[in-house]
Amino acid sequence: MKTVPFSDILASVCQLVGLDRATLNDKSFGAIRDFTSRRLSVVWDREEWPDVQRYMYTWPGMPVSSIESGLNILASESNVPLSTEDDQDFFTENELNTNTTRINFDTNFKRIYLQDFLHDRFKLGTVGESYVKFLNPFYGSVDDGPLTSVGENQYNFTYSTATDSLGEYITNVVIEVEFTNTNYFTYNGPNSPLTTKVLFMDNQQLLIQIPQGSLQGLAIYTNDPRQTTKAIPLPFIAEDFADQTPQDFGDDVNYLRTFNTSKQFVQYRLTPPRMFGVKYDNTSVYSAGSQIYFDLGQNTGSYSINDKTKASNGNFFFATTNVTSGVTPVNQTTDIWQQVEIPARFRDYLANSVSSDFLKSEGRAEEAVVLEQLAESAIQQQIDVLIRQQAQNQRLNMAYTY
Repeated sequence: MKTVPFSDILASVCQLVGLDRATLNDKSFGAIRDFTSRRLSVVWDREEWPDVQRYMYTWPGMPVSSIESGLNILASESNVPLSTEDDQDFFTENELNTNTTRINFDTNFKRIYLQDFLHDRFKLGTVGESYVKFLNPFYGSVDDGPLTSVGENQYNFTYSTATDSLGEYITNVVIEVEFTNTNYFTYNGPNSPLTTKVLFMDNQQLLIQIPQGSLQGLAIYTNDPRQTTKAIPLPFIAEDFADQTPQDFGDDVNYLRTFNTSKQFVQYRLTPPRMFGVKYDNTSVYSAGSQIYFDLGQNTGSYSINDKTKASNGNFFFATTNVTSGVTPVNQTTDIWQQVEIPARFRDYLANSVSSDFLKSEGRAEEAVVLEQLAESAIQQQIDVLIRQQAQNQRLNMAYTY
C-alpha cells in the first residue's frame, strides 16, 4: 500500500488554516491529530478501497494447532519408548490395530464449551459419544505405505478440558487413526490455507475468524473473485461473541458464521489506524502499546523542520514491546516501533476535511464550508481514478447467466 507521511498532511493543514508550522504548539498539533484520526475512520469504509481490503481463503471450523501421534507406543517402566534396531517404534496392539492420536486446538479461537453441545449430551455426559470430522485434512501413512487422508472418515473421540470464566471447554480430542505417520501437517495460524479444521457433529461451529487487526468481513465466495467471474457469493452472519468471550481471551476478534464446509474465499477490511501519540521524548521509557510522533527525515520528534538540508517524513509509531529511553524508529535494531500507515489515496481528503474541522473548532464556520466541499471533491476524484481511469469495477458474476 502506498502511504503518505502524516507530516505532509500536517503541513497542508497548517497552510490552509493559517498556522505557522515552525511555532506549532502541542494543543494545535493534538487537535489536528485527533481530527485526522476521526476523518480517516469516516472515509475508511465509505467505499471498497483496494488499499484497505484483503482476501484470504480458508475453511470453517476449529483450528488444529498441533498433533501428537503414537500415544500408544510401547514403553518401559521408566517411560522410554521401545524400538527395533532400525529405530522403528513398537505400538501396543488394540482390537482395531490403530494409532492413538491427540488433536490439540487453538484455544485463542472461539472455544467449544461442553454445555453448548446439542441433544442434552452435556446433561447426559455423552459428549464423547458424538463424532468429529476434518476439513482441509492432514495426511498420514502406515510405515512407507500410501498416503491416507484423515478426512475420509468420522471419528469417535475422547476429550480433555480446561475451565475459564464462562465454563468448561474442550482443549483437545483423542482419536484412533489407521496410520502411524502424521508428518503431513502444518499449522500457520487459524486462517492458514494449510491449517486443518475440526467439526464436532453435534456442535457444528462453522466459523471463520477475521484476522486480528481487521475491521469487518465483507463477503465470502466459492472461488477467488479476483481471478474468475464464476465466484458465487455465499451467505454468512457476522458475529463478535462479545457475551461469549472470557476475560482472559485476549484481543477482540470478529467471526463470520458460514453455512458451507468447503474451501471459502473471504473478503475483509482492515481496521483504520488510530492516532493518539505525542512527539517523541528521548528521556522517556515507553510501554508496549504506547504511540509517538517521530520525523524519520529530521531524526527528531519535533513538528517543525529544524534542518533544512534534510527531508521531512514524520509519522506516528506504536511500540510493539517496552522501549528503553533513547531508542527511536531510526536507531532501533529490531521492529520495536511499528509505523501507523495512512493510505496516500486519502491525502487531499484528509488535508481539506481536517482543516474544515479545525476551522469549525475555532468558530470559523463559513470558511470551513468551502474546505468541506473541497474534501468531498477529493473523494469523488479518487472514485473516478478507481472506476474510470483504473477500471476497477467489480467483475460481473457469470455463475448465474439465466
